[in-house]
Amino acid sequence: MKKGLLFLTILFFPIQSFSQLLSWSPDFPMESSTPVTITVDASYGNKGLLSYTPTSDVYVHTGVITNKSTGPGNWQHVKFNQNFNTPNPALQATYLGNNKWQFTISGGIRAYYGLTDPTEVIQKIAILFRNGNGTMVQRNADLSDMYIPVYDNGLYARIDNPFRQPLYTPVPETITKNVGDQLPIVAKASQAGSAIQVYFNGALLSTATGTKDSTNTTITAFGTQTMIAKVTNGANTNSDTLSFYVASANAIAPLPTGVSDGINYYPSPDSVTLVLYAPFKKQITVLGDFNNWTASPAYQMKETPDGLRYWITIKGLTSSTQYAYQYLIDNTLHVADYNSELVLDKNADPYIPAGNFPGLKAFPAQAGGTLAGVLQTGKTPYTWNDNSFVKPDKRNLVIYELLVRDFVATQSWNTLADTLNYLKRLGINAIEVLPFCNFEGASSWGYNPNFFFAPDKVYGTPDALKHFVDVCHQNGMAVIMDLAMQDVFGSSPLASMYWNGATNTPSLQNPWLDSLPTHPFNVGS
Repeated sequence: MKKGLLFLTILFFPIQSFSQLLSWSPDFPMESSTPVTITVDASYGNKGLLSYTPTSDVYVHTGVITNKSTGPGNWQHVKFNQNFNTPNPALQATYLGNNKWQFTISGGIRAYYGLTDPTEVIQKIAILFRNGNGTMVQRNADLSDMYIPVYDNGLYARIDNPFRQPLYTPVPETITKNVGDQLPIVAKASQAGSAIQVYFNGALLSTATGTKDSTNTTITAFGTQTMIAKVTNGANTNSDTLSFYVASANAIAPLPTGVSDGINYYPSPDSVTLVLYAPFKKQITVLGDFNNWTASPAYQMKETPDGLRYWITIKGLTSSTQYAYQYLIDNTLHVADYNSELVLDKNADPYIPAGNFPGLKAFPAQAGGTLAGVLQTGKTPYTWNDNSFVKPDKRNLVIYELLVRDFVATQSWNTLADTLNYLKRLGINAIEVLPFCNFEGASSWGYNPNFFFAPDKVYGTPDALKHFVDVCHQNGMAVIMDLAMQDVFGSSPLASMYWNGATNTPSLQNPWLDSLPTHPFNVGS
């Protein structure tokens, strides 16, 4: 079982106790376990089946993640390989009432999914619950698939309350805690007769023998709270750690003079001021390389008196150093700054062509989600050489429209800049480039942007883009940037900051995006 520090989400309104999106029995399922019962509660996650009727029209879509899978989307041994939009009676779930459905795997997990290769090992059950025609699907809150860990016969520890979301890499469900609140903790061991110890903020809280220890404590201070469940059986020991942050009340203060939304740099390269427009949000903390990705009162943003913006000045930065960062919003949502000029993408960056973006910063292991912004003080400014450029008369434009990805084999700004003589001989005086704002994935026409102020890294560095524009101007060519501001998808903070998981659309509070399509041919939001 993967171990590490997990951040538990905190809000300041009530939560149902002892409920979670996905639960299962036995607690530590193995390949040979039978039966394995899986229960989903549509009150959680994306709420895709919340209040769905007819309740008998719910089926699972399921496979496994094995040591031969390449990632979370690479399901193996999908059951029946059924059409997702066609109900299969063998995959029908049983309604339990209260928006809960249950599905049972009998005969052993390995046998049920039909694994015959002895070198293939099941690591997770992958599962979704859906209606018969596949138009309504119960998923995680971030719309990802749901997973259940599959164990071997070793010794494992797990904190089961507070609950975790069944993500590929699990994170806790949202709970609400403040100073003075009670915190119930349930720790479990995979082997009978284990010694279980529960620690809270470094102090031993309780001990038990068996497979389960239920205890309770009181939160006494603001800041990070850490739970550790340690289990011992003979010479074997295992542990599980879960941490969460209890925020203090927001400091209310107007914006400093002269700052605007986004990253505000100063002549002194040791500090920046971050400003985020985020109406209706209650509390925002900055996480990043500069604070070891640890929430603390020192990095809790101030709220403006009108409640529309949050801001913080971060000091002690090293000039020219790139710092990755995210916003933790209402202690539930990790998002990159939509004002970022450089975005790290955990999923797309590995596919950037070699040489296009030398020295690209790696996505931080401690960051949540898959996207993080980058700030950098003391950057060396690009030196422009196009001072004599005169824009062509817009009444006499000869425009060549191109997609960098398809126009040059290297898919790079630098190669494109070296190809301008060809276009100039054609009489071209303006190049219209298909959208190159940071887009979803590593290969795209660009009509799925998620960050409007960051050029996508797949074509090269920001300076390589400036060099291309510079060379175009030196050759008398204007550069026209195609923008696709009408199509925004789920990975953009403009969407995810205000998203209705039940309808899979932007929420009515979203200040940028329509909640529902505005015409029959609407693609994104």
